[in-house]
Amino acid sequence: MTVVIGFNWPVEHDHSVAVVVDGELVFASEEERWTRHKHSIDEPPINALVQALKFLKSKYGLSPSDVDAYAVNYEPRLYRRVDRAYWLRHVIINGVKYGYYDGGELGLAIDYLRSRVNLDNYLKYAYYLIRYSIRKAGFDAPINIKVIPVEHHLAHAASAYYFSGFGNAVVLTVDAYGEIDSTVIWRVKNGEFEKLLAIPAYYGSLGALWDYVSQNLNFRSSFLEGPGKVMGLAPYGSLDKDVYGRFLDVFDLDNKDYPYILRDRFKMNNYGGDVHSGVANQHMRIADFITGGIIDWDPRGELDKRAVNIAYALQKFTDDVMLRLAEWARSHVNEQYLALAGGVALNAKANMAIHYSKLFSDMFIFPAANDAGTTVGAAAYVYEHVLGGKMKNSRLRTVYLGPEYSDDEVKRVVERSRFEAHYIGDDVNEVADLVSKGFIVAWYQGRAELGPRALGNRSIVADPRRTDMWKAVNSIKGREWWRPLAPSLLVEDMGKYFIDPVPHQFMILMFRFRDGMREVVPAVYHVDGTARPQTVAKDENPTWYELIKAFKDLTGEGIVLNTSFNLAGEPLVETPQDAIKSFAIGGLDAIYIQGWLIRKR
Repeated sequence: MTVVIGFNWPVEHDHSVAVVVDGELVFASEEERWTRHKHSIDEPPINALVQALKFLKSKYGLSPSDVDAYAVNYEPRLYRRVDRAYWLRHVIINGVKYGYYDGGELGLAIDYLRSRVNLDNYLKYAYYLIRYSIRKAGFDAPINIKVIPVEHHLAHAASAYYFSGFGNAVVLTVDAYGEIDSTVIWRVKNGEFEKLLAIPAYYGSLGALWDYVSQNLNFRSSFLEGPGKVMGLAPYGSLDKDVYGRFLDVFDLDNKDYPYILRDRFKMNNYGGDVHSGVANQHMRIADFITGGIIDWDPRGELDKRAVNIAYALQKFTDDVMLRLAEWARSHVNEQYLALAGGVALNAKANMAIHYSKLFSDMFIFPAANDAGTTVGAAAYVYEHVLGGKMKNSRLRTVYLGPEYSDDEVKRVVERSRFEAHYIGDDVNEVADLVSKGFIVAWYQGRAELGPRALGNRSIVADPRRTDMWKAVNSIKGREWWRPLAPSLLVEDMGKYFIDPVPHQFMILMFRFRDGMREVVPAVYHVDGTARPQTVAKDENPTWYELIKAFKDLTGEGIVLNTSFNLAGEPLVETPQDAIKSFAIGGLDAIYIQGWLIRKR
């Protein structure tokens, strides 16, 4: 049995841990689910590592000494020395803060001195983190631990390719930055990755552009939350040619060598300091040029015309650039399949533009397209390319990969809650009846989803036929009133609601609604006539499917409103305790929790 554990290193954001056993992804969990801080900024994946090690023991009887390798999602040899020194200083401070550094005071002083004179890299601190996590999980740390770094965009590409089911494909990875690059186009033939085109972040970064324009649109509380909100805001705007023209003043979309590139006045030939602050400073200046500085408006109040038109232009520009990248790939590579990853691949609207372009016969987007997915890609790549295994390379259809919670454990949590509960098992007709009558119901079962979307194991469910559900659900969750809400629907009914849909289980691909659907399902019908749905097949999630089917039997509509089970500022709930706590303090009417039904009214 060959085991690879992937995790993020160095410590930055969106930390996760993934486990590959004999070519199959068997476990993945995000650190934010345990710390309860969205995106786990500067929080090392200690809790997720502990859970992964416990899972291996309980499921396979394996101990840490049975782990063949650990894979991490950045390659220090691709960084300049100043970047390695930056990250080393960062993980030294982080290691002391979180307690995983065990080199002693003298070692700490020496390491910090070496970081000041650019003589060392940060990778050895990953060993400290692994040993600390092993001990925290209750095991003895083995002497021999192997840590293998994988280039950041290669880790993204591997996550998209190995779970697409494609033999040969074009892979497009787009994010803020890796070691140097922000966008890479890959050709993959039977597992061999060839980098065809790489755009360094100092030539322009779509991910960084979204981060800093979003901040200037007054979404500053968390730079990682802003882009998702701005994507939902964009359809309220309209095309202002002057605003869109500023993007074209910054970026050249007619360059003969690159699908997009910064114009000379904004482009750097290299970073002045480390890559992290270099990208930030450059793209803050670009964002200020585009927006004229921070737009001072209240995102919870009335919509601001300037803000929504900038959001619209940013989305249109992204659609245009992503289409150009796809067109470049199609014209330079004679492959009919496309796979996508990287933070920008979470932009469901841009993905829709590629889908409706018909450039490719099929496309696959890795559901955890942000950095949480790079641990999966790094582990898969190391398993196949370093350890000599062969990934199963079948189409990923579900991401229920978190820890398991037994029925007895859930029962104990329910009983301790002192709520009046009754057990209904898998007969969810009563839940469907509540939803059809206007109740807003939390839904908790099985292993948690990997990625940012609730997919039927950590969900809040409501009736999409009721217009007032849009406002009611956003209010309960503490979200801005204009934020869109997504549907989950029976896969066999997708053609009833959407134009030219394909099965898509992960809510990161939008489709256009058919005419007349605004009146049918107004609560999930966004202002531009789109939605980012989850299609559900019975063999993918039987109980979730039966809920939607029961709702259809009652109402004639095989579709429900489905949003993530969390309150504002929280990640998705992970444990049964998290679920009961959020249910207790939130405005939800009822909760289905692994067979148990609890009602507040």
